[in-house]
Amino acid sequence: MGRISRRSFIERTGAIAAATSLPDLELRGAAGRGNLQPADPVARTSIRLRVNGDTHVLDVETRWTLAEVLRDQLGLTGTKIGCDRGECGACTVRVDGTTVYACSQLAIWADGQDVETVEGLADGGHADQMSPLQQRFVEHDGPQCGFCTSGQLMSASALLDDTPHPTRDQVREGMVGNICRCSNYNRYVEAVLDSTSPDVSSPRALTSIGTPTPRVDAVERVSGQARYTGDVQLPDMLFARVLRSPHPHARIRRLDTRSAERLPGVRAVISRDTCDVIWTSGDSRNDRFLFNNPVRFVGDAVAAVAAVDRHTAEEALKAIVVDYELLEFVLDPEAALQPDAVEIQPGGNLSANGRGLHEPEVYERGDLEAGFAASDVVLENDFTSKHINNAQLEPRVSVARWDGDQLTVWAPTQGIANTRRDLARDLSLPLESVRVVCEYMGGGFGNKNQCQDSDLIAAVLARNTDTAVKLEYTRKEDFLGVHGRWPTRQYYRVGATRDGLLQAIDLRGYSGLGPHRKSSGGIAGIELFRCPNVRRVVHPTYTNMTVSANFRGPAYPQGVWGIESMMDEMAHALEVDPVAFHRLNASRLYMDETPYTSWALPECIERGAEIIDWTSRWRRAGTRTGPVRRGIGMATGAFSARTGRSSARLRLDGDGRLWVHVGVTDIGTAAKTTMALLAAEAMQMRLDQVTVVWGDTERCPYSVGESGSRTTVQTGDALLAAAADLTRQLAERGPPQGDAVLEAEATTNPRIEGMARYACAAHYAEVELDMGTGHVRVARYVAVHDSGRILNPMTAASQVKGGVTMGIGMALHEELLYDRATGIPVNPGYYGARVMTHLDTPEIEVHFIEPEDAYGPYGAKPVGEPPMIPVVAAIGNAIFNATGRRFTELPISRDRILEALA
Repeated sequence: MGRISRRSFIERTGAIAAATSLPDLELRGAAGRGNLQPADPVARTSIRLRVNGDTHVLDVETRWTLAEVLRDQLGLTGTKIGCDRGECGACTVRVDGTTVYACSQLAIWADGQDVETVEGLADGGHADQMSPLQQRFVEHDGPQCGFCTSGQLMSASALLDDTPHPTRDQVREGMVGNICRCSNYNRYVEAVLDSTSPDVSSPRALTSIGTPTPRVDAVERVSGQARYTGDVQLPDMLFARVLRSPHPHARIRRLDTRSAERLPGVRAVISRDTCDVIWTSGDSRNDRFLFNNPVRFVGDAVAAVAAVDRHTAEEALKAIVVDYELLEFVLDPEAALQPDAVEIQPGGNLSANGRGLHEPEVYERGDLEAGFAASDVVLENDFTSKHINNAQLEPRVSVARWDGDQLTVWAPTQGIANTRRDLARDLSLPLESVRVVCEYMGGGFGNKNQCQDSDLIAAVLARNTDTAVKLEYTRKEDFLGVHGRWPTRQYYRVGATRDGLLQAIDLRGYSGLGPHRKSSGGIAGIELFRCPNVRRVVHPTYTNMTVSANFRGPAYPQGVWGIESMMDEMAHALEVDPVAFHRLNASRLYMDETPYTSWALPECIERGAEIIDWTSRWRRAGTRTGPVRRGIGMATGAFSARTGRSSARLRLDGDGRLWVHVGVTDIGTAAKTTMALLAAEAMQMRLDQVTVVWGDTERCPYSVGESGSRTTVQTGDALLAAAADLTRQLAERGPPQGDAVLEAEATTNPRIEGMARYACAAHYAEVELDMGTGHVRVARYVAVHDSGRILNPMTAASQVKGGVTMGIGMALHEELLYDRATGIPVNPGYYGARVMTHLDTPEIEVHFIEPEDAYGPYGAKPVGEPPMIPVVAAIGNAIFNATGRRFTELPISRDRILEALA
């Protein structure tokens, strides 16, 4: 097999035009568009398809894609739509044996041909008769969120037909067109090779936990049977689309929807003129309406349409007339705080703090100037991180239906209880009148917790039309209309004595929130180090970029990159190696004052250095020569392992089956499997005797939501409390017989007094840098984590591998680029943003240290968020070690490297 690039893979599928263009249909709406006439009826034709061995004769519109026909006409929803433009590979199918992107192929092109989808891989199309390849995907923990898995399987199947015994590189090349934002590339490659992962060893096992265990819903995810929100089909369902602002800041002078409303098939059009719903979880400081005037960023929602099909809804958007008065805009958070900057929100561009004051967020301890006076070496530098998108494979989709006064919303949400609460509040409904369902979801990484505007828009349109409505965002809309990681500017001054002890850390930082405050805008990381004199001043600032909020370890990856770069710089200035510097200065007390419940960071540092052979591989930065230079770097990270409120309900029936009702949604973290393992352990049952009931507020009690790495700790605590109650009942009454059932429910809210509870990690990266091309290859990566007791080594290691891969993308590739003259983003989407692929991803070595901890279920601490936190810093420090050049702007891309080396 010849070497394949991502571009050549896309060209092979016939999707290159879709991947490189930036369709702007959803952003249109300028004045003068309202004279569109209803389109002529779309031509239909009859085609014959042989799909998974069955012949179908279908009457199709000539504009329908193959994906639409497979999903909507044949109900084969295993073929997923992740990007709608030939970028992600989630819709990969085989047509006459050739892999193609079904979203970029017209159905009429497949007339007379054989089509194979993921449903056809199983023997007879049945999930319980999986192919050997599907079984290997299950055994090797291939699917995390599972949304990309069908496409990965189809590409792998084609690869194995062509090359029955591929090498590791051939597997990566053959699957390069299939993106996994969970970044489980290592696991997919292992599954195709059917190798075993050497980096996960079984720790001290109890009965169920501590043993590598495949996901309880893996079969559904690899067979196409898992039903995501986009797969929901309801009778007479309408389709919705959103009109979005093409300007970064403008006042709407006139909005005319009459032509759109007259189009045949259009059932409703809503805008600020007819809908004044406030989206409360969209901004914690200001009123954010579903449709705002003025609009404050490119992609801000202006109006929404519901119609009988997608194409009619899109035509209706073109018919809406909008007259904009353009306003000044500002993209840079520092520039936004200048006296002459345009005011984006009332009260000024510095967001108000929790007391309503427009002041920066300040933390300080000790005497900063005394610390610098006591320092022998004082260093200063500044760092710039960029807005990057969460880019989960499943784009935003919401389905809403009213049954009288009862609202049901199907949503890809990280928190069904949070979404229910927000919907009830924003629509002025009693909580019991709202039901939220999320059966499966395709990743989120922080931007799917709480209610989204899509949920509210679908609900309003469904109420106005008295019909179920499905609202689907395009990939471009998901990049612009939702949120990503906030960009920062960080200014540091750090002082240390000649013997290497830190004396003072001063950080002045600026965070770009976009025009709404959905999250803190914090810059974290200084707490990783012991230092008597510290000041941190952060300015959360409004800009006219797309909104920023939570993304995996929200305040940490960019902040840790800044502070760990300074620590690496200090070690270099003092002529000591960074590991020795960390031994002296790594945190022993949280913020130098509060003891940890358990803390294995020193052990993580030592273990990682030993595994990567730091002592023999590290050399002083700038001393290496040659056209290709190797460098090694390290960094640390930590993330809160807080306890808090959650609930769980257990039911034991007369057949000896345990039903575990928990409000988790499982965004790829294996939360359902973790809950099943905890229940089996606590009740001393086999895992196959446990059934998890999840993802439906009508069937499940409150859960905190899969955000902030809280599910295992908080919902796990509640589950163990319910199990203790059920165990007591069994001791008193004996097991239930016949139709009898024993039930136990618990709501827990433990508090930790006088101690801090954190997970931590030390990461080590070795890179190769080509001095002629600027290309960086991560040659080796070692991640050592303290996540307390590891409940499932298999899925825990997958989480670390995925987080590391995302961090590498943030370090080297990803950035939402803006045209500074117009305020328009120019590369929203997977292809433009250079999201990590199979070919970008190194083998990641994962190791766990398991200290005893008195809190959490069996002492477990978070795994999901910490893996991304140290990555950018470790990569940046390795590049510095290779070149002797400190890069202070992300991403550390080829052009920036070549410019620095010129």
